Amino acid sequence: MAFTIVTQGTYTQTATAVGQIIPLPSGCDYMKVTNLTQMQEESPTACVGGEWFGGGLTQKNNGLRWTKTASSVISIDQFSNSVATNGFTYVPTFPSPEAAVTGTTITAATPAVAAVTNTYSEGDTVVIYNAVGMQQISGMTFTISSVSGSGFTLLGLKAAGFATAATAFTVRRVSQFTPVEPSFLYVTAVTKEANAQVTVSQSNSVYVGQKFEFTIPGSFGMVQLNNFNQPQSKPVVVTSIVDAYNFTINIDTSSYTTFAFPASAFSPTAQLFATIAPAGQSTQFNPITGVQTGYNFNQIPFHSGIFIPYMYLGVSAAGASTSIAGGNNDVIVWQAYKMETGTINARVPS
Repeated sequence: MAFTIVTQGTYTQTATAVGQIIPLPSGCDYMKVTNLTQMQEESPTACVGGEWFGGGLTQKNNGLRWTKTASSVISIDQFSNSVATNGFTYVPTFPSPEAAVTGTTITAATPAVAAVTNTYSEGDTVVIYNAVGMQQISGMTFTISSVSGSGFTLLGLKAAGFATAATAFTVRRVSQFTPVEPSFLYVTAVTKEANAQVTVSQSNSVYVGQKFEFTIPGSFGMVQLNNFNQPQSKPVVVTSIVDAYNFTINIDTSSYTTFAFPASAFSPTAQLFATIAPAGQSTQFNPITGVQTGYNFNQIPFHSGIFIPYMYLGVSAAGASTSIAGGNNDVIVWQAYKMETGTINARVPS
């Protein structure tokens, strides 16, 4: 039963550890991860490494977990029955939306806060629909923050101007990636000023110089931003990044009609969503130096949102070093293997 390393790599966790996605274009039968930082320590709870076995042998979010209890003693258990529950998750197909969860309220505030019993995590992507009293957001995708077991915040939704709060809603967690990126985004607010500020519902990777085309239904107002109303129908250009949900554009909207969501009562029949779609990037060429600037070759051209299959390495809350992805600032080495013949769970060795 011979294995061959098909890919390997290393990464250093950020100051606040996050889960890691390891693209595995050739697939994987076995994976090993070593935490070089924690391998030097002695702790019965810190994860110094782990193993994942394919062929259905390892459950989702599980795997063998190594801890170091003495200078030369390695203890092995599973992530599912240890102090950490965040192990390996192998994803062979594009993730489907998860089961629906019913919530009770969404506040008419800025930012809006949703009350719902959930098992979601910081930065997850969700779709909200059937929002009673707030139908104007039903069907929209949001990034969630300040997540707890009883609710989360929608930093990309300025709902203070809504007539009422939502009294019930349904939510599903979906993949934070799209098959093709950059993708369109839902617009939730646009200011009236020189270099207008745009707010979108999802935390995003918008870049200075990126071009967008607006599609704003008449029920939202500010239709002057729509592409065909701009000089020579040119796309707008991003001029600065305010934060993960807000950016400014090269358009003076001071004289435009006000942007606002339609009333909930009109939404099921009359409402469409206000959106922006990527339309390239503004570039500059210096004829003296021959240097072109303003183009991000890694992000702006259309590209696959994520390679399938991939391995997700889970992370513990508060950046602790108890899970396979490592803790704050940990240095991690990983290796992915494929069997040369046969399958890993065959009764007779190949």
